[in-house]
Amino acid sequence: MTRRRENHRESVAGRADVEDTPELLAYYDDLEALDAGALWTVANKIEPWEPASASVPVLWRYRDLRDHVLRSVDLVTPEKAGRRVIYLNNPGRTDVAAAVGWIYAGASGDAPGRAGVGASPFGQRGALHHGRGGAYTVVDGHKMTLGANDFVLTPNGTWHEHAVEASGTPCIWQDGLDIPLVNALEANFYEVHPDLTQAVAYAVDDMTKTWGNLGLTPNGGVEQGLQPDVQIRMGADLRGAGQIRPVHRRQPL
Repeated sequence: MTRRRENHRESVAGRADVEDTPELLAYYDDLEALDAGALWTVANKIEPWEPASASVPVLWRYRDLRDHVLRSVDLVTPEKAGRRVIYLNNPGRTDVAAAVGWIYAGASGDAPGRAGVGASPFGQRGALHHGRGGAYTVVDGHKMTLGANDFVLTPNGTWHEHAVEASGTPCIWQDGLDIPLVNALEANFYEVHPDLTQAVAYAVDDMTKTWGNLGLTPNGGVEQGLQPDVQIRMGADLRGAGQIRPVHRRQPL
């Protein structure tokens, strides 16, 4: 019995509309034996008229997840899992662990005085900090302190880790990465720091003080392999927005 073959037809000019015949089916068998295929049988499927998202609408509430994220700190140690993260798992994208499309998102908790493990993922990372004090991140030896709702962009391929000073308070990091996209491109790499944690090699907050001044950038002499770590300090940016608003009719944000 001849098995049914995939053939996506549309009776529209310019689209594939090829009827199966015994001769064509035998031809497809010959192509399949060579790990090849006829594009017209799948063209309408892989080139849709418009984007077709597999993601479904999901609402994740911070208040629903917060306690579960902080509980992971007590349930799993850094030695057992370098990243203790509760990720957002869209029901339509569970095969790639994405929150939506090709974007991964998750939240991890940190307790005061417990350092994380340094890693170097290939994907680009953006992190929003929820906490009251003592949190910091270290990227390629640059230590950056964070306040509530500060946002950090970490260059891909750099060593990074985050933790909370012993005198700080528990905090939550909300991460967004392009892991599913990089995996789809078959281009992902991942490394664990040989010493597990990094040594701080520069003055604390040097990246923020160097690159975080509105309208000012250093004139050469800055050592940075790829791109600077970018920190958006919520308090400072809101003050800046407040200064812009009175002289612009349109909303500046």
